[in-house]
Amino acid sequence: MGNHPKEKALKAIEYFIMSREKSNGKRKEAAKKILDDRGITTNKWTLTQLHIIALINKYPNQSNNTFLATELGISKPAVSKAIKTLIAEKMIIERKRENEQKAIYYTLTPSGRELSIVHDEMHQIAEARYNQLLNQFSDQELEVIVRFLELLSNE
Repeated sequence: MGNHPKEKALKAIEYFIMSREKSNGKRKEAAKKILDDRGITTNKWTLTQLHIIALINKYPNQSNNTFLATELGISKPAVSKAIKTLIAEKMIIERKRENEQKAIYYTLTPSGRELSIVHDEMHQIAEARYNQLLNQFSDQELEVIVRFLELLSNE
């Protein structure tokens, strides 16, 4: 490949994808250490499940399937699937409101609150790392990056 900007961009995207795949293993190890340090021995939580836990913690009075699907930008069946495991693992419990018997809302158990804390710690670590990287770019450059990532995500 030559030095044409599009060729450089394609090469950079390929490199980015490969490096992200490699770093996934490192992130999983870091997450496992945080979980182990808190006495949570299972490492089977999906990112969706962790985000659901965080949303239930942040919005305890709004957390039903519709709210969670909307906030996460995923389907209600995907939420239901994630919720089943969280209930089975006793991270959340279902509840109904007195005045609204149709909708099911979710509440964290003590274990679920602990998992929410772990998610928040992992999120803070990632955010600090990304902020350190983003601080190297001007506002105009960041706008281009955001536009590119939005277009890439919508492909």
